[in-house]
Amino acid sequence: MSGTKVGKPTVVVVFNQKGGIGKTTTSVNLAVCLAALGRKVILVDLDAQSNATTSVGLSSPAATGAYQLLRGEVDVAHACRPTPYPNLRLVAGSDDLSWADVEIAVKPDPQYVLERALSTTPDDVDVVVIDCPPAFGILSVNASVAADVVILPVVPSPMALDGLHKAWWNIQRVRTHFNRDLDTMGILFTMTEESDLMHRLTEAIMASFGGRVLPVMIPRDMKVIEAAARDLPLVVLDPETPAAVAYQRLAEVVLTRLIGKGELTLPATSRDDVAELLRQWRKPRPDSGQPGALPPVRESPPMEAGPAPSPNWDEDLTNTVDDIPMVSGLGWKIGVAVLLVALGSVLGFAFGRWMYLGV
Repeated sequence: MSGTKVGKPTVVVVFNQKGGIGKTTTSVNLAVCLAALGRKVILVDLDAQSNATTSVGLSSPAATGAYQLLRGEVDVAHACRPTPYPNLRLVAGSDDLSWADVEIAVKPDPQYVLERALSTTPDDVDVVVIDCPPAFGILSVNASVAADVVILPVVPSPMALDGLHKAWWNIQRVRTHFNRDLDTMGILFTMTEESDLMHRLTEAIMASFGGRVLPVMIPRDMKVIEAAARDLPLVVLDPETPAAVAYQRLAEVVLTRLIGKGELTLPATSRDDVAELLRQWRKPRPDSGQPGALPPVRESPPMEAGPAPSPNWDEDLTNTVDDIPMVSGLGWKIGVAVLLVALGSVLGFAFGRWMYLGV
């Protein structure tokens, strides 16, 4: 395999400072597609929300995962756990990652903690895909320092465009100060749809970033929501849905353009063969019921009802508002302000007549 660092797995980091733009969906589906293409892949979940972890079928908290790896308690091999998908292993996220920023910050050279941890990756691993939290904290800095490739998902929208510029600037700062080998970055359009506004925004981003924009667009697809609810990667739930097809194409682009840089050839496997393999991976979980059934939709826990309002709650609220005293004589201050505004208007009018009419 031709990678950016000889003898080491290629580290692909998926990052953006804005949430809700398909970052975790991209990480999970890219990792699964790379595994379907025959690569040995490890998916690292650095987000305390652990959505990448649940998306590959781990519903219970992991006793050992990314947090323990960052603390130096285990190496990569012992931090990994198998997934239902051949060739893909997982370093799970957990709630403990919420404290990792504080704990890592006091270590010597804290920006290199993850890079040192990943140096223990087994030799048989081809690609490490890292799902970052949606903020440029110490965990995302560590991922960027360890990265060979950075993918920035972005939804073509005005606010997302602003976030993209900030994320790009932060990644460039990491490259300047800590990771001079990071020269491969790509922008991935996600949740795209046909509209004039989206086309204009897409063109604006392409004009700003040129060849950094990847030649793949992930369309908006309601199947993504169903996949998340069933704790399945989209490409496993339905390999033929438009977004899943786009993610399969993204995996090919990552292998040939970002990792291989034109030198790496894809395995002699047609896209139909990959789609069929992904369908075979759609196996039921042990607790999903009947053989062949999809994992059930995960139900959200019911919210606890608040206290019931009193029978006269609206009258009580009105009386409470009426009883609020005017702070520091606020009423007379407002009156004086109104008078000053009126006086200023009169004086301004008189001054204008004197200046321009001489009367």
